[in-house]
Amino acid sequence: MYWFRKARYAIALLAIPLTGIGFATQIGDHSAEYIGLVYLMLAGLFVLTVGIAYADHSITEWLS
Repeated sequence: MYWFRKARYAIALLAIPLTGIGFATQIGDHSAEYIGLVYLMLAGLFVLTVGIAYADHSITEWLS
């Protein structure tokens, strides 16, 4: 069932930039600080998701 985990990470990593694109359509409604904060949080979420996926892959290989 390892393919299912990979699919979940791939979907999450695809959804994060799509969220940023969706937010970009609403930029005129928000301040520059708010926009910067949202994109900083999205970038952090992306990095965190990649880190978790890498750790999951490493631990799975290490245990087998």
